Order: sequence, then structure tokens, then C-alpha cells
Amino acid sequence: MNFQETIVVNMPAKSPENLQPVQHQDYCGPELHISTDSLTHQVQAFRKALPGIRPHFAVKANPAPELLAHLDAQGVDFEIASEGELALMQQLGICGKRIIFSNPIKTPRSIQQAVSYGIEWYAFDCLEELQSLQQHAPEGRFELRISTDGKGAVWPLSHKFGAGPDDAEAILKYAAENGLQVQGVTFHVGSQCLDPQAWVRAIERSRELLSRMQELGLKPALLNLGGGFPCQTSAHVPSINAIGTAILSALETLPQGLEIVAEPGRFLVAPAGTIRCQIINTTLRQGRPWAFLDCGYYNGLIEMTTDFGFTPRSSRCGDLCDWVIAGPTCDSIDHFSPNYQLPADSRAGDLIEIPNMGAYSNACAVSFNGFPGPRLIFD
Repeated sequence: MNFQETIVVNMPAKSPENLQPVQHQDYCGPELHISTDSLTHQVQAFRKALPGIRPHFAVKANPAPELLAHLDAQGVDFEIASEGELALMQQLGICGKRIIFSNPIKTPRSIQQAVSYGIEWYAFDCLEELQSLQQHAPEGRFELRISTDGKGAVWPLSHKFGAGPDDAEAILKYAAENGLQVQGVTFHVGSQCLDPQAWVRAIERSRELLSRMQELGLKPALLNLGGGFPCQTSAHVPSINAIGTAILSALETLPQGLEIVAEPGRFLVAPAGTIRCQIINTTLRQGRPWAFLDCGYYNGLIEMTTDFGFTPRSSRCGDLCDWVIAGPTCDSIDHFSPNYQLPADSRAGDLIEIPNMGAYSNACAVSFNGFPGPRLIFD
């Protein structure tokens, strides 16, 4: 089946009246196809662009065990945020020393289980969390997560995470006074970050904090560049090489001997995933064409609510125009803006492919309203 990729904008939609559904006998519901070759290519591209920076895959981006096992075979380490993700690591036999526990807020039980499994590094961004780590992981090594400006990110994270300058100073003083191993700094520039200078700005602030740690008698050993490395969904998204050039230049200003790691998620797995789904029906509503898919917000397409640059491709050929795409559930949140483009004469039964969906698709899918998430297929 060939899927159309050429885009022609502002074409009037033809009336869907009297159009008969297309039959595809081999279609059995939404699928997420994962290319292991693509996973391998993305790992290699990351290492080439950022030599010497150890990738820790952000498990939240896609926790499929087969995918994690493939990344493990490529020598990728891991970043977790919960007991559930720790359990996945245990099931796969991933050594605790290869895992960073980067959720800045953790339950005491999850900390204790991580300590028992041999995890050494834990992130935090407030004094209360450091005190919790002091109690439940007294021999752990801790990385202070600092806030970023969020500029350039499609999905900023700065409103929820990260210590500001005043908080960071108080935290570092507490760590020094209590002999805690606050030895690292970490940040996250925001998901799908389109500005390579965002990492440069965060590294500059990290350098100041690493220097302050030394002044207080702490022993800085780690800089964690976090995630945010984008999937190239369109030509305006910077390449990993452009980002790597900016980062490597900024790292030259740091003290020698620091371990540098990062937590790529989307970059590694998004290009490897393609969702295949089907149009259930079409209609005109207030003069605008709507296409209802059997895959939507709750069962695989949650990120289509934000302009990440996804481009649906149809099994039907023809001039394209703007459509409102909606999912199958009885919930009004289950439709997507900005508008996406489909052939003007799209109809029920047409197959739709959406590339670059390997991150946060099956990871965020639930069976709300009885509609299952996409079936995983490894190619």
C-alpha cells in the first residue's frame, strides 16, 4: 500500500455524501510499527554528534520491553521515574549502576527499592526531596535539577520542575553542612527543543553551580544534559549534529574530569515508530471536513494535540486539504488542532499512516471507552 506524501494546501474538500467505505481485508485495527533498524541508526547518530556523552534512554518515552532490550543491546543506559520503570529494568536484567533515577519527586518506597537494586544517582529539585533522599538513600549520589527558561521547546517543562537560583544556593549549603553527596547538576530544556542555544544557556548556568559546589566543599562529578533532543519531523527542526556542535562547544568551558550524560527519549525512538490506523467515517461540520479515526487522543495519538510536526499520510491519492481529525471516543477532547491534511475525497476505510510516533504513543495509551491502544509490531 502506497501512502501519499505530497502536500497541496487550501484545496476545497469534496462532499462526503454517497461515498462508499473502502475495504482493506488485512486491516485488524490500529498498529504501531517499530523499526529496530531505525532505533540502531538513531543511537549511532546520537553518539556521533555527541561523542563521549553517555545516553540514558528516558524509559517514559516508550517502555515496550522489546524496545528496551534492543537499546540495551546497543549499549544504551537508562533513566527511570518510578517503581514500575524500575521493575522493567529488573525484568530485563539492567544493572543498577546503569540507571539514573531522575524524577525530582519520588516516593520513599521507590527510593528504597532503587537503593536495594544498586542505583547510585538520584535527581532532586527542592530541599524537601533532598531531605527525603538523605533519609532513604544516605549513601546515594545526588544531582540537583535546575530550572531552564523553556525557550525553543514545543512542550516546555520549566513551570513544574527545577530549582531557581535562590533555592539552589540554600540547597547546596544544606548539602555541604550535612555531608551529603550532591555531586551533580541536571536540567531539561523542554520536550522537542528547537533551539540549540537552549542547551548552551543551561550549561552556562550549570557551570556556575558546579563552581559554587566546589567552593562549598562538595565534589562535583556529573553534568546531566537531560532530554529535549528533537525528532526531525520537518525541515525547521535542527539536526542532532547542529545541537551537538553547540553543546560540545559549551562543554569546553567546564572543569576537566566531569562525567557528561544525557537522557534522550524522543530523539531515539520517535523516528522508529509509525502508527497505522483507519478512517471510521467522514462528515462536513460547519463547513469543515472531519475525519474520525479508530485511533485518537486516548489510544495512541495524544501528542497530535500539540504542533510537533506530525504529517499523516493516506492510502488515497489526490489533492490535499485541511481536515479536522478526531478519535473514536465519546469525549470532546478527542480531536486535534492544528488541522492536518488529508486527500479532499477521503472516506471511511482509508488507511492512514502517521510517522515519527515511536515516543509517547503506546506509552500514554489507555483503553478509555473500550478502545485499545495500538498493537505493537517490531519490524
